[in-house]
Amino acid sequence: MDSKLFENMIQNNWNAVVFANMQNIVEYVNPAACALYGYEADEIIGQTTDIFNSQLTHNTDDIVNSIKEKGYWYGEIIQRRKDNSNFNALLSVQLIFNEKNEPVGFASNSKDITLDIESAKHLRKTIEEKEILLRELHHRVKNNLALIKGILTLQAEKYTGETCGDLIDDFKNRVDALASLHKTLYNKNNLDKVNLVNYIEELCSSLSQTFEDGPTSVQIHLSLQEYDTEITKAVPLGLIINEVITNSFKHAFENRTIGTINVSLLSNNGSAILTIQDDGKGFKLNNDSKSMGVNLIKDLSEQIDSNYKFEQNNGTKFTLTLSSSNQSNN
Repeated sequence: MDSKLFENMIQNNWNAVVFANMQNIVEYVNPAACALYGYEADEIIGQTTDIFNSQLTHNTDDIVNSIKEKGYWYGEIIQRRKDNSNFNALLSVQLIFNEKNEPVGFASNSKDITLDIESAKHLRKTIEEKEILLRELHHRVKNNLALIKGILTLQAEKYTGETCGDLIDDFKNRVDALASLHKTLYNKNNLDKVNLVNYIEELCSSLSQTFEDGPTSVQIHLSLQEYDTEITKAVPLGLIINEVITNSFKHAFENRTIGTINVSLLSNNGSAILTIQDDGKGFKLNNDSKSMGVNLIKDLSEQIDSNYKFEQNNGTKFTLTLSSSNQSNN
């Protein structure tokens, strides 16, 4: 490159460019450096680069030693102007060699990033405020769902029919499944995805409490690996889990005093397999079975592009395969 052209590029660079020799004495500054630091060129040349360093975040000697050792230095630093005011700067310094490959000095490039930092702080504050509002929204939705459940309970007292009571109980469990999701989201920092471990734990705890006064003592055993999914996928998934476990509680353990439901979640390379298995009496597979909610499970599975199957294996075994497309990006 022509030396005149190179010099013109440095002179007209918007960033502050400074060259110091191996003794850290400034030998050149461009106009942008004079404007940034508030000096005339002849006030800077002959000084050490300490003239720019506030010493609030970095020691000049440490920076120089790092440059001599590694050949460069890069980072954020608080620098100082002629009027002793400080500002946040992004500074990069490179060791310069002559044609004999001998080090002759340091070339630095500095930029005032005060506004960038302030903008980033403002953006973080805005995001935090929106997350607080969103978390409060989830909290209120959870409370509203609890109110709906309370209304259903009051309404159920007016009816004595077994079928009607069962329908209301099933609907209350589905409301609980949605409430568990919003409770999980309210208690977490990251609101753009759902940790299925926390969600499934909350769901199973809620269902255990719902059926704890039943004739059978049922234990739910969990074996869950970490897996995150989108909120839109978590809602159908929670309802599916609710349907399967509710069915086990209601139908698998007739005439028994104890029972077990095992829930496992195995994740691998972005995919996951959810398995719910009870040690009950099993059931006759029938796509028209309303007690199992097979049609509901089928529709919900299609919503999240997942495959499922029921098997009779020392009880009822339900398996749902979640593909990698069901998982949100980390």
